[in-house]
Amino acid sequence: MNFVIPDDYDKAYLGSPHVERLVLHGKVQVHTDPPRDEAELIERLRPAEVVIPIRERTPFTAERLLKLPHLRLISMTGTGVASIDLKTATTRRIVVTNTPGTSGPAVVELTFGLMIALCRRLPAIDREIREGRWPQHVGSELSGKALGIIGLGAIGSRVADAARHFGMEVFAWSPRLTADRARQHGVTPLPLADLMARSDFISVHVRSLPATKGLVTRDLIRLMKPGAFFINTARAAIVDEDALWEALSAGRIAGAGLDVFAEEPLPAGHRWAGLPNVVLTSHRGWVTRETLDRFMAVAVENALAFLAGRPVNVVNPDVLQ
Repeated sequence: MNFVIPDDYDKAYLGSPHVERLVLHGKVQVHTDPPRDEAELIERLRPAEVVIPIRERTPFTAERLLKLPHLRLISMTGTGVASIDLKTATTRRIVVTNTPGTSGPAVVELTFGLMIALCRRLPAIDREIREGRWPQHVGSELSGKALGIIGLGAIGSRVADAARHFGMEVFAWSPRLTADRARQHGVTPLPLADLMARSDFISVHVRSLPATKGLVTRDLIRLMKPGAFFINTARAAIVDEDALWEALSAGRIAGAGLDVFAEEPLPAGHRWAGLPNVVLTSHRGWVTRETLDRFMAVAVENALAFLAGRPVNVVNPDVLQ
Protein backbone atom coordinates (compact mmCIF):
# COMPACT_ATOMS: atom_id res chain seq x y z
CA MET A 1 0.00 0.00 0.00
CA ASN A 2 1.35 3.45 -0.96
CA PHE A 3 0.55 6.31 1.41
CA VAL A 4 1.33 9.93 0.47
CA ILE A 5 1.18 13.04 2.64
CA PRO A 6 1.64 15.67 -0.07
CA ASP A 7 1.82 18.94 1.86
CA ASP A 8 3.36 18.77 5.34
CA TYR A 9 4.77 22.28 4.96
CA ASP A 10 4.82 22.76 8.75
CA LYS A 11 7.09 19.68 9.02
CA ALA A 12 4.77 18.50 11.77
CA TYR A 13 4.72 14.83 10.82
CA LEU A 14 8.38 13.91 10.45
CA GLY A 15 8.81 11.19 13.06
CA SER A 16 5.13 11.32 14.04
CA PRO A 17 4.05 8.16 15.90
CA HIS A 18 0.76 8.30 14.00
CA VAL A 19 2.55 8.22 10.64
CA GLU A 20 4.75 5.39 11.91
CA ARG A 21 1.62 3.26 12.27
CA LEU A 22 1.19 3.43 8.51
CA VAL A 23 4.69 2.06 7.89
CA LEU A 24 3.44 -1.32 9.09
CA HIS A 25 1.03 -1.35 6.16
CA GLY A 26 3.16 -0.09 3.28
CA LYS A 27 5.36 2.71 1.95
CA VAL A 28 4.86 6.21 3.32
CA GLN A 29 6.04 9.38 1.58
CA VAL A 30 5.86 12.72 3.42
CA HIS A 31 6.51 15.84 1.31
CA THR A 32 7.50 18.94 3.28
CA ASP A 33 8.17 21.38 0.41
CA PRO A 34 5.61 22.70 -2.08
CA PRO A 35 5.89 21.19 -5.57
CA ARG A 36 7.57 23.37 -8.18
CA ASP A 37 4.70 22.93 -10.62
CA GLU A 38 1.66 20.84 -11.49
CA ALA A 39 3.77 18.14 -13.12
CA GLU A 40 5.78 17.59 -9.95
CA LEU A 41 2.61 17.47 -7.87
CA ILE A 42 1.09 14.77 -10.10
CA GLU A 43 4.37 12.85 -9.99
CA ARG A 44 4.19 12.85 -6.19
CA LEU A 45 0.54 11.81 -6.10
CA ARG A 46 0.42 9.26 -8.93
CA PRO A 47 1.69 6.23 -6.92
CA ALA A 48 -0.67 6.92 -4.02
CA GLU A 49 -3.41 4.54 -3.03
CA VAL A 50 -4.11 6.58 0.11
CA VAL A 51 -3.54 10.34 0.30
CA ILE A 52 -3.62 12.29 3.55
CA PRO A 53 -3.80 16.00 2.63
CA ILE A 54 -3.30 18.75 5.19
CA ARG A 55 -6.52 20.74 4.95
CA GLU A 56 -7.08 22.43 1.57
CA ARG A 57 -3.44 22.95 0.64
CA THR A 58 -3.71 20.47 -2.22
CA PRO A 59 -7.03 20.73 -4.09
CA PHE A 60 -8.23 17.52 -5.69
CA THR A 61 -9.96 18.76 -8.80
CA ALA A 62 -11.65 16.49 -11.32
CA GLU A 63 -8.69 16.94 -13.64
CA ARG A 64 -6.21 15.87 -10.98
CA LEU A 65 -8.28 12.92 -9.80
CA LEU A 66 -8.42 11.55 -13.33
CA LYS A 67 -4.60 11.44 -13.36
CA LEU A 68 -4.37 9.30 -10.22
CA PRO A 69 -5.26 5.76 -11.34
CA HIS A 70 -4.32 4.00 -8.08
CA LEU A 71 -6.05 6.32 -5.61
CA ARG A 72 -8.59 4.60 -3.35
CA LEU A 73 -8.86 6.88 -0.32
CA ILE A 74 -8.46 10.58 0.45
CA SER A 75 -8.21 10.80 4.23
CA MET A 76 -8.65 14.55 4.61
CA THR A 77 -7.46 16.29 7.76
CA GLY A 78 -10.01 18.74 9.14
CA THR A 79 -13.72 18.86 8.43
CA GLY A 80 -14.01 20.81 5.18
CA VAL A 81 -13.77 18.99 1.86
CA ALA A 82 -14.60 21.89 -0.47
CA SER A 83 -11.19 21.42 -2.13
CA ILE A 84 -12.19 17.94 -3.35
CA ASP A 85 -14.41 17.28 -6.34
CA LEU A 86 -16.64 14.82 -4.51
CA LYS A 87 -18.70 13.97 -7.58
CA THR A 88 -15.63 12.86 -9.52
CA ALA A 89 -14.21 11.07 -6.48
CA THR A 90 -17.43 9.11 -6.06
CA THR A 91 -17.59 8.27 -9.76
CA ARG A 92 -13.99 7.05 -9.56
CA ARG A 93 -14.87 4.95 -6.47
CA ILE A 94 -12.52 7.01 -4.28
CA VAL A 95 -13.62 7.14 -0.66
CA VAL A 96 -13.25 10.53 1.05
CA THR A 97 -13.07 10.82 4.84
CA ASN A 98 -12.51 13.73 7.23
CA THR A 99 -11.57 14.35 10.87
CA PRO A 100 -14.52 16.14 12.50
CA GLY A 101 -14.02 18.13 15.69
CA THR A 102 -10.24 18.15 15.63
CA SER A 103 -9.60 21.88 15.08
CA GLY A 104 -12.30 23.26 17.37
CA PRO A 105 -10.23 24.34 20.39
CA ALA A 106 -7.66 26.17 18.26
CA VAL A 107 -10.23 28.11 16.22
CA VAL A 108 -12.17 29.10 19.34
CA GLU A 109 -9.03 30.43 21.02
CA LEU A 110 -8.01 32.46 17.98
CA THR A 111 -11.54 33.88 17.74
CA PHE A 112 -11.26 35.32 21.24
CA GLY A 113 -7.65 36.35 20.63
CA LEU A 114 -8.83 38.50 17.71
CA MET A 115 -11.72 39.92 19.71
CA ILE A 116 -9.46 40.92 22.61
CA ALA A 117 -6.77 42.30 20.29
CA LEU A 118 -9.37 44.53 18.66
CA CYS A 119 -11.24 45.84 21.68
CA ARG A 120 -8.05 46.43 23.71
CA ARG A 121 -6.18 47.82 20.66
CA LEU A 122 -3.23 45.53 21.29
CA PRO A 123 -1.57 45.79 17.84
CA ALA A 124 -1.49 49.61 18.04
CA ILE A 125 -0.19 49.56 21.61
CA ASP A 126 2.55 47.06 20.74
CA ARG A 127 3.60 49.05 17.67
CA GLU A 128 3.77 52.38 19.49
CA ILE A 129 5.76 50.97 22.40
CA ARG A 130 8.32 49.59 19.93
CA GLU A 131 8.52 53.10 18.42
CA GLY A 132 9.50 54.54 21.79
CA ARG A 133 6.11 55.88 22.84
CA TRP A 134 3.93 55.02 25.84
CA PRO A 135 0.39 54.86 24.38
CA GLN A 136 -2.67 55.69 26.46
CA HIS A 137 -5.37 54.03 24.35
CA VAL A 138 -8.57 53.27 26.23
CA GLY A 139 -9.94 49.86 25.32
CA SER A 140 -13.23 48.13 26.03
CA GLU A 141 -14.20 44.85 27.68
CA LEU A 142 -15.93 41.76 26.35
CA SER A 143 -17.97 41.51 29.52
CA GLY A 144 -21.46 42.89 29.05
CA LYS A 145 -21.20 42.97 25.25
CA ALA A 146 -23.39 41.07 22.81
CA LEU A 147 -21.77 38.43 20.61
CA GLY A 148 -23.59 37.30 17.49
CA ILE A 149 -22.53 33.85 16.25
CA ILE A 150 -23.28 32.89 12.66
CA GLY A 151 -23.32 29.10 12.72
CA LEU A 152 -23.86 27.21 15.98
CA GLY A 153 -22.16 24.00 14.93
CA ALA A 154 -19.20 22.23 16.49
CA ILE A 155 -17.05 25.37 16.64
CA GLY A 156 -19.76 28.01 17.01
CA SER A 157 -21.22 26.21 20.03
CA ARG A 158 -17.78 26.17 21.70
CA VAL A 159 -17.50 29.91 21.04
CA ALA A 160 -20.91 30.42 22.65
CA ASP A 161 -19.94 28.43 25.73
CA ALA A 162 -16.70 30.40 26.15
CA ALA A 163 -18.41 33.75 25.58
CA ARG A 164 -20.77 33.17 28.46
CA HIS A 165 -17.74 32.73 30.74
CA PHE A 166 -16.58 36.17 29.61
CA GLY A 167 -19.94 37.56 30.71
CA MET A 168 -21.23 38.17 27.20
CA GLU A 169 -24.79 37.98 25.97
CA VAL A 170 -24.85 35.53 23.06
CA PHE A 171 -27.11 35.62 20.00
CA ALA A 172 -26.96 32.92 17.34
CA TRP A 173 -28.22 32.14 13.87
CA SER A 174 -27.68 28.82 12.12
CA PRO A 175 -29.35 27.24 9.10
CA ARG A 176 -30.93 24.48 11.19
CA LEU A 177 -30.82 25.98 14.68
CA THR A 178 -33.44 24.43 16.98
CA ALA A 179 -34.82 25.88 20.18
CA ASP A 180 -33.38 22.91 22.12
CA ARG A 181 -29.85 23.48 20.79
CA ALA A 182 -30.04 27.21 21.47
CA ARG A 183 -31.18 26.49 25.03
CA GLN A 184 -28.41 23.89 25.48
CA HIS A 185 -25.74 26.51 24.75
CA GLY A 186 -27.43 29.43 26.48
CA VAL A 187 -27.93 31.53 23.36
CA THR A 188 -30.80 33.62 22.06
CA PRO A 189 -31.74 32.57 18.50
CA LEU A 190 -32.32 35.48 16.15
CA PRO A 191 -32.96 36.03 12.46
CA LEU A 192 -29.68 36.88 10.75
CA ALA A 193 -30.61 40.52 10.11
CA ASP A 194 -31.50 41.05 13.78
CA LEU A 195 -28.26 39.39 14.90
CA MET A 196 -26.22 41.71 12.66
CA ALA A 197 -28.03 44.79 13.99
CA ARG A 198 -27.90 43.95 17.70
CA SER A 199 -24.41 42.48 18.18
CA ASP A 200 -21.28 44.25 19.39
CA PHE A 201 -19.14 41.42 18.00
CA ILE A 202 -20.09 39.15 15.10
CA SER A 203 -18.21 35.90 14.52
CA VAL A 204 -18.62 33.60 11.50
CA HIS A 205 -18.59 29.82 12.05
CA VAL A 206 -20.67 28.27 9.25
CA ARG A 207 -19.06 25.87 6.80
CA SER A 208 -18.20 27.00 3.30
CA LEU A 209 -20.85 25.44 1.07
CA PRO A 210 -22.73 26.59 -2.03
CA ALA A 211 -25.62 27.53 0.26
CA THR A 212 -23.42 29.75 2.46
CA LYS A 213 -21.46 31.51 -0.28
CA GLY A 214 -22.08 35.24 0.08
CA LEU A 215 -24.28 34.63 3.12
CA VAL A 216 -23.14 37.85 4.83
CA THR A 217 -24.29 40.35 2.23
CA ARG A 218 -23.70 44.05 1.78
CA ASP A 219 -27.18 44.77 3.14
CA LEU A 220 -26.46 42.76 6.29
CA ILE A 221 -23.13 44.52 6.85
CA ARG A 222 -24.93 47.86 6.61
CA LEU A 223 -27.05 46.82 9.62
CA MET A 224 -24.03 46.58 11.93
CA LYS A 225 -23.57 49.04 14.80
CA PRO A 226 -20.92 51.75 14.27
CA GLY A 227 -18.96 50.35 17.24
CA ALA A 228 -19.22 46.69 16.22
CA PHE A 229 -16.39 44.33 15.35
CA PHE A 230 -16.52 41.57 12.71
CA ILE A 231 -14.55 38.32 13.13
CA ASN A 232 -14.07 35.72 10.39
CA THR A 233 -12.10 32.56 11.10
CA ALA A 234 -14.28 30.43 8.78
CA ARG A 235 -13.98 31.17 5.05
CA ALA A 236 -13.80 34.39 3.04
CA ALA A 237 -16.40 33.25 0.51
CA ILE A 238 -19.12 33.41 3.18
CA VAL A 239 -18.81 37.21 3.35
CA ASP A 240 -19.10 39.97 0.75
CA GLU A 241 -15.46 40.96 1.15
CA ASP A 242 -15.77 44.16 -0.89
CA ALA A 243 -18.67 45.37 1.26
CA LEU A 244 -16.78 44.55 4.47
CA TRP A 245 -13.68 46.40 3.27
CA GLU A 246 -15.75 49.44 2.31
CA ALA A 247 -17.46 49.53 5.73
CA LEU A 248 -14.11 49.31 7.50
CA SER A 249 -12.29 51.82 5.31
CA ALA A 250 -15.14 54.32 5.73
CA GLY A 251 -15.21 53.82 9.50
CA ARG A 252 -18.84 52.68 9.45
CA ILE A 253 -17.91 49.81 11.78
CA ALA A 254 -15.18 49.75 14.42
CA GLY A 255 -12.94 46.96 13.16
CA ALA A 256 -12.44 43.38 12.06
CA GLY A 257 -10.30 40.37 12.87
CA LEU A 258 -9.70 38.32 9.73
CA ASP A 259 -7.97 34.97 9.38
CA VAL A 260 -9.29 34.14 5.90
CA PHE A 261 -9.25 36.01 2.60
CA ALA A 262 -10.50 35.64 -0.96
CA GLU A 263 -6.87 35.68 -2.09
CA GLU A 264 -4.39 33.63 -0.07
CA PRO A 265 -1.60 34.32 0.57
CA LEU A 266 -2.18 38.07 0.51
CA PRO A 267 0.31 39.80 -1.81
CA ALA A 268 2.47 42.65 -0.55
CA GLY A 269 0.59 45.94 -0.48
CA HIS A 270 -2.85 44.31 -0.48
CA ARG A 271 -5.71 46.61 0.46
CA TRP A 272 -6.30 44.84 3.79
CA ALA A 273 -2.82 45.80 4.95
CA GLY A 274 -3.67 49.49 4.71
CA LEU A 275 -6.50 49.44 7.25
CA PRO A 276 -5.48 50.35 10.82
CA ASN A 277 -8.70 48.97 12.33
CA VAL A 278 -8.14 45.40 11.14
CA VAL A 279 -6.14 42.59 12.76
CA LEU A 280 -4.90 40.11 10.15
CA THR A 281 -3.70 36.53 10.62
CA SER A 282 -2.53 34.15 7.91
CA HIS A 283 -5.21 31.43 8.01
CA ARG A 284 -3.80 30.27 11.34
CA GLY A 285 -7.08 29.48 13.08
CA TRP A 286 -6.50 25.75 13.07
CA VAL A 287 -2.69 25.64 13.10
CA THR A 288 -1.46 24.49 16.50
CA ARG A 289 0.75 21.56 17.39
CA GLU A 290 -2.17 19.99 19.19
CA THR A 291 -4.54 20.33 16.24
CA LEU A 292 -2.00 18.91 13.81
CA ASP A 293 -1.49 15.95 16.12
CA ARG A 294 -5.24 15.34 16.36
CA PHE A 295 -5.56 15.67 12.59
CA MET A 296 -3.07 12.91 11.91
CA ALA A 297 -4.29 10.65 14.70
CA VAL A 298 -7.83 10.57 13.26
CA ALA A 299 -6.71 10.58 9.61
CA VAL A 300 -4.57 7.51 10.24
CA GLU A 301 -7.42 5.80 12.10
CA ASN A 302 -9.63 6.55 9.08
CA ALA A 303 -7.06 5.02 6.75
CA LEU A 304 -6.63 1.89 8.86
CA ALA A 305 -10.39 1.46 9.22
CA PHE A 306 -10.71 1.72 5.43
CA LEU A 307 -8.03 -0.92 4.92
CA ALA A 308 -9.86 -3.15 7.39
CA GLY A 309 -13.03 -2.86 5.32
CA ARG A 310 -14.99 -0.75 7.81
CA PRO A 311 -14.59 2.87 6.67
CA VAL A 312 -15.58 5.65 9.09
CA ASN A 313 -16.09 9.43 8.81
CA VAL A 314 -17.00 9.03 5.14
CA VAL A 315 -18.24 12.23 3.50
CA ASN A 316 -19.31 10.64 0.18
CA PRO A 317 -21.27 7.60 1.44
CA ASP A 318 -22.70 6.91 -2.01
CA VAL A 319 -19.31 5.50 -2.94
CA LEU A 320 -19.90 2.59 -0.54
CA GLN A 321 -23.07 1.41 -2.24
